[in-house]
Amino acid sequence: MLSVSSIEIGSSIKEGGIMKSVHVFVALGSMVLGGTALAETVGSVEPIINNGVIETGALTGQDLDIRAAFAERLVQCGVIDDVERLLAAERVTTTINDRNTRFRVAAGGFQGRTSPTFAFSAIDSGANAASHADIQALTDSLGFVMTQDSVFLLDEDRTTSFDFPTSYVVLQFPRTPLLEDSAALFETVGAIDPALFDTDTSGYTQVGRSYVSLQSDVPEEEFVAGYVEAARIFGVRYTPVIHGTPSLFQGSAAFPGNDWTQHPQGEDYLARLPARIHDALRRLRDSHLRFTRRAVRKLAHADGHHRELRQLMSHLDCH
Repeated sequence: MLSVSSIEIGSSIKEGGIMKSVHVFVALGSMVLGGTALAETVGSVEPIINNGVIETGALTGQDLDIRAAFAERLVQCGVIDDVERLLAAERVTTTINDRNTRFRVAAGGFQGRTSPTFAFSAIDSGANAASHADIQALTDSLGFVMTQDSVFLLDEDRTTSFDFPTSYVVLQFPRTPLLEDSAALFETVGAIDPALFDTDTSGYTQVGRSYVSLQSDVPEEEFVAGYVEAARIFGVRYTPVIHGTPSLFQGSAAFPGNDWTQHPQGEDYLARLPARIHDALRRLRDSHLRFTRRAVRKLAHADGHHRELRQLMSHLDCH
């Protein structure tokens, strides 16, 4: 993928209006450190359990900021740290560390709906690179622990790292937006072209100030035109623009997952992970299930105002 400095930018950046940080790591194209371009893999894992496994309607029916408070509390309770420590201790991953991989709560959209997600950026080139095998093991483990249908992976630069080559677009906010701002941008896309919004090939992941969307199942011209117009209306920057022409980035993506109806023990995830860590992963998954059930019970019986519901999620018992 081209680095930002090598792209001719055509769209203007929004002026005015303060967008507050949600503590998400910034990732777009190549990260330049000390003059060296470092390629990145980005992706996401959602924290709210598949509704077919346990009934989560009392949680999934809440406003985005309440669901985000649930996700933030999970981070505070160490769900990601616990998985990373397990994989490192068992030598399943040997290249993942705090210098090359960062997770934060961010926005992710699919089929016309935005949800909180654990978005990450991993430096996958250079002396301190995270390997793609380790990145896949980490996301498979998190997908299992959080009972997800699938997780998302995108190598921004190479077309052969993951399951299939893909084209994608990145819209840049001037600074890290609120989750609600990302959701509003997705809805703007939908108002322009529903085929880029409410379908099973339409979605996005917010990584820092970068809104990343793989090409929906529409012609390239339609996809580019829709996102160029959305960027213009919303006042964000469309990339890439090459020699004055809005274009698409090329990378590779994967959606590894598990069919919880056919494989209720998460066998698809576990088959890709060493057997020696399966029991420990099951214990972490059981902890996440208990945490989610507590949240659902509290919300189902709560009659407080919106702010009180957020406080309820922010103070859930970790154990």
